[in-house]
Amino acid sequence: MKQAGAFDVRIACPSKGFDRVPEEEMPLSIWPECRSVVVFAVAMSPDCNNIFIGPRAPGDARRNLGPVPESIQSEEYAIDRLARLFIASVTLKCIQYLTHFGNSVSYKVPPLKPSAQASGLGVYGRSGLILNPVLGNRMCLGAVLTDADMEPDLELNGFEPCTDCFLCINNCPAGAYNPEVRYPDGWSYETCTAKRSEISAGGLYCHNCFAVCPAGKIADTDLLQIRTVESISPGHGFSLEYKQENR
Repeated sequence: MKQAGAFDVRIACPSKGFDRVPEEEMPLSIWPECRSVVVFAVAMSPDCNNIFIGPRAPGDARRNLGPVPESIQSEEYAIDRLARLFIASVTLKCIQYLTHFGNSVSYKVPPLKPSAQASGLGVYGRSGLILNPVLGNRMCLGAVLTDADMEPDLELNGFEPCTDCFLCINNCPAGAYNPEVRYPDGWSYETCTAKRSEISAGGLYCHNCFAVCPAGKIADTDLLQIRTVESISPGHGFSLEYKQENR
């Protein structure tokens, strides 16, 4: 999966970490035979992340493609489009690998952010974004349900990037967040989506919470220069290091 473009891959237990998910969206409700949730992230250009192609509203199968400002470099926009194709490519690699060894998969996708939290791929930020210790929010998520019984990874402990940061809350044009209450209890879906609809009517998407978030170890200018390297940590399965190249 990493060779196909995944930056990191984790395993979630289908019965743990999905307490806030509606019952019909829980992995075991989607597919009772599920034994593992394979969750992965693909690195994403932050200048394109959710500006032009998303995110989709729940239940909305359309993507409103807005204009590409001249200030955005064409190669970054191309990387954004490729990153979304990588999601499909990595998903296919995962399915091929699992079925080759006799396992079954479900072609229904579980809720991605709860899956990422449950697998330790990231934590919920103050505004509800999933934040990875290396990438921050600069990623796309994917997941596959399988009946393969794999040891799950643990949720992240000790990674709290939002402790003294309110940039996303202060830069929300809708004022959709209560800074005193953690997500999701302090977030108003109605207020957020109303403002996003207003902004999207002009052909753009509101992405302030993505754009201002400083979480992660990689600077925006370095993101396109990532080269991932797999290494094996005893007792922890696969871990990931990254290197930056000067170009």
